[in-house]
Amino acid sequence: MITFITDTGCDLRDDVKLPYELKFLPLRVYVKGREYEDKVTISPKELYDLELQGEVASTSLPKPEVIEKTIEDASKNSEHVYVITISSKLSNTHDLILSIVNNINVKNVTVLDSKTASIKQAYVVLKAMEVLTKKGTITQVDINRFVENSLLVFFVPTLEYLYRGGRIGKAKALFGKLLSIKPILTTDDEGEVNTLGTVRSLDMGLTTMTNLAKNFAKTKGFANHYSLMGGHTIETMRVNMDRLISVLDSKELVGISTIGAAISAHVGPEAFGIVIGEKIDI
Repeated sequence: MITFITDTGCDLRDDVKLPYELKFLPLRVYVKGREYEDKVTISPKELYDLELQGEVASTSLPKPEVIEKTIEDASKNSEHVYVITISSKLSNTHDLILSIVNNINVKNVTVLDSKTASIKQAYVVLKAMEVLTKKGTITQVDINRFVENSLLVFFVPTLEYLYRGGRIGKAKALFGKLLSIKPILTTDDEGEVNTLGTVRSLDMGLTTMTNLAKNFAKTKGFANHYSLMGGHTIETMRVNMDRLISVLDSKELVGISTIGAAISAHVGPEAFGIVIGEKIDI
């Protein structure tokens, strides 16, 4: 048996059929003076509601004891374990897991950096499962190729949560608020959050996101052979994401996920996006 482990920075739809076992390490979310485990003791919707009420959330790494037990159990029960983490540029989760694996001295565990987050992290996990089935092994070189051959396009209606989470400075957040700037974000090939562009309206955002996705697919040479994955926060954002997907090719839609609390803490409760990449065949 092969086991995959990821963290809850990965937003994967629950009912996607997987060829291998997949376990999740819950990132921690702090709000209203309490600690929660993402997708375990707090649901995405619960955090969205708190954020809409003005509450500020922060995040932290999975509990070390949870990481250790999960990996040790998987190592004992599986031929090999692949741990694919949220980008090491966005969280120290990867480094913590690598340190724990080295300390407990398990030989059949491979720790890999997804170099992304959210729905693109889910895309990377699915591509890793596909390639493992075909090749019998997965390396960081494979992960890097998945990252380079896929694009995350994420619409964030306000800069407020990025500022609160320390992702942008106060001056930039204030400037954006005054001009009603709405960024379109991505994670680049190194795993950093970058801006693909800025718009001042939702309609402009949808048009820009569609063009970015189409141009990427064309540049990569899979304009008619790609997979799509979607992610959204509150239901009103689901409508916008559906509009975006409908302009592309919904026939290759792998799944639509809600954005977890750990990611929503940084992008807010009114975000949505897609990832477009090579066709997933699992």
